[in-house]
Amino acid sequence: MDIRTQIIQRVLDAIRGRVGAEAADLVQDVLVMQLNGYEVTERCTEVAVRDDSAEGLLKKFLATKRVEGFADSTLRRYREINMALIGYLGKPLEEITTYDIRFYLSVRRQIGNVSNRTLDGMRRCYSSFFKWLAAEKMIPHNPCVALAQIKSRKTVKKPFSAAEMEKIRKACGNARNLALVDFLYATGCRVSEVAGLDIADVDFERMECIVLGKGNKERKVYLSEVAAMHLQEYLDSRKDSCGALFAGRGKRLGKNGIEAVVKKLGKRAGVNNAHPHRYRRTLATNLLDRGMNIQDVAAILGHADLKTTQIYCYISQANVRTAYCKYAV
Repeated sequence: MDIRTQIIQRVLDAIRGRVGAEAADLVQDVLVMQLNGYEVTERCTEVAVRDDSAEGLLKKFLATKRVEGFADSTLRRYREINMALIGYLGKPLEEITTYDIRFYLSVRRQIGNVSNRTLDGMRRCYSSFFKWLAAEKMIPHNPCVALAQIKSRKTVKKPFSAAEMEKIRKACGNARNLALVDFLYATGCRVSEVAGLDIADVDFERMECIVLGKGNKERKVYLSEVAAMHLQEYLDSRKDSCGALFAGRGKRLGKNGIEAVVKKLGKRAGVNNAHPHRYRRTLATNLLDRGMNIQDVAAILGHADLKTTQIYCYISQANVRTAYCKYAV
């Protein structure tokens, strides 16, 4: 029997004896006419089949991390790195051993010519996934517990010098590029944060704006007078209707677009290794050099851990020498 007919019959059974035959016929006619335009299916009340495959469990892990506020880029990396391991080993998750993961990392080092730093990033992705599986009782133990950190050579990442920043500013060529590089330095924002900003997010009267950082955490950043002036000049010169703070050809300038602009400016200015993140490092270093409290610098950069802020800062040997001469007498 058609499900719609069953519904009508149940309604008629429910009202039988409570209304007259004429009213019952009216109800039936109305129901027939109203349900005629619909395909009705009965809701399934059976328990959904669990997907305990490796890929299914990885999807659940990623869903958990998304709820915790992890960025989409981080989730994509978790998926790509863990799926590559799962696909290569071809074993159920509960059978994967510490040796299996070590072997795979060795293969990637030898065949893929992958650096130790990249390998340790992969190890952290595996560790996060398998730690979650073990905590959720989906595997008997976490095989990554015995995996030690993969040591890599630490290279000193220098900030821009004052001369390098001035060279890039002179190479800008237009109001947008000048406003962009001044904004990157003045705020210390991550490139993804700058790409996500709208014009409405900037308070020119207070020379500040609210950015949405990692973990969907909002924080306040500040503009210098020069950065605010150049940003206002750029916005006044725009003819498009795009609401994005920085635009190109009438559309929001995304993360890749901003990186391409800064790289191009660096090449034009003769400055090596020019990229947006280097402005963030430069601001942190300069603020600490000039006496700002490291907790305040961390707040501006959006760091929850002061160790991260320390990593961002380049210690000038000239400052070290001056301090030595002052205190070692």
